[in-house]
Amino acid sequence: MLAMNSETKAPASETPAVRVPFTQASREHTEGAFFDATVNPAAFGSGPTTIGPFDVPAFGYARDLLLLVEATGGAAGGQNAAAKPDAPWSVIRSIALVDVNGAPIVGPFSGYDLMLANKWGGYAFEGDLTKLPAYSGVATSGDFSFLIRVPLEIVAREAYGALANMNASSTYKLQITIADDSDVYSTAPNTLPSVRVRGWLEAWAEPAAQDPQGNPQEQEPSGLGTTQYWSKATYSIANGANTVRLARVGNLIRTLILVFRDSGGAREGDTFADPIQLHLDGRIVFNEGQLIRRSLMAERYGYQLASIANADADEGVIVYDFSHDFDGKPGGELGELWLPTVQSSRLEIVGSFGEAGSLEVITNDIAPAALIRRSN
Repeated sequence: MLAMNSETKAPASETPAVRVPFTQASREHTEGAFFDATVNPAAFGSGPTTIGPFDVPAFGYARDLLLLVEATGGAAGGQNAAAKPDAPWSVIRSIALVDVNGAPIVGPFSGYDLMLANKWGGYAFEGDLTKLPAYSGVATSGDFSFLIRVPLEIVAREAYGALANMNASSTYKLQITIADDSDVYSTAPNTLPSVRVRGWLEAWAEPAAQDPQGNPQEQEPSGLGTTQYWSKATYSIANGANTVRLARVGNLIRTLILVFRDSGGAREGDTFADPIQLHLDGRIVFNEGQLIRRSLMAERYGYQLASIANADADEGVIVYDFSHDFDGKPGGELGELWLPTVQSSRLEIVGSFGEAGSLEVITNDIAPAALIRRSN
């Protein structure tokens, strides 16, 4: 005779309940505007103006900050405004989000740098801020507007990277300096506009321990304590061969954005190193011509980019993303491509540049408390 299986199923009442995932248990929340500051035309035309710092409202788990920047009331008066290449983003001279101890999480860097973090960071389906309804380029009157994000959360599917933000006595702070009009216009209008900046917090609400049916719920995001950083370093470039050792190592590298500028500060694509190499600890990670890298950038993000020789909004910009492992588009990743580094790592940009200038390296790196959970 066949032996009977002695195992028996546990009663339904003893079956462990499945915890409701955090993003299902929580709710998306928008708070604000938590600040509203205006720089009048006289101040805009007389030098940089610091506004803030502003306390980020304490609520749940912070995902990002949304800033709406509007310049209104300008008038050409017979002298049409002309924008500089980094405008209108350059109206933000400096921006930084700092933690409760005053250490920077995002920045400090310029509005143009923050725009690049938005465009190439993989945080939204449409990362090109010029495609949003809030965007209006610099008009002949000098007026303009845009909406821009200060990112905290890395992967929305898991709320991975969202930061605990429930202590009203110890808050994150946003620091902003509005630029002088000469940072925005190559030709200023006769009447300068006022520059108004408002900010909103996007967050996850803290869920209850149980849902209405009594099922247990996750009350905090995946990998709570994980923090991503956006920082910038600038390196001098000689005409000819250069090996630039990047100082920002020690965490997982998610994105590197390289911006080459000539000695006058203009972004340059045709004198950027071509080919350009990325080395890690003496080994070549990438060895590509600019046309190859820019083609990869275009196909992964869905943007139309000009060839090297043609000026466009991204001239002089090269992006290495390590966040396209989920479906080929950067963002929403599983973290499998993040580039691991330690403090002793030698991360280098190698290439021959066609003129002297500076290389700005904007680094997005992650200090993980835990890795992203894999979706089943």
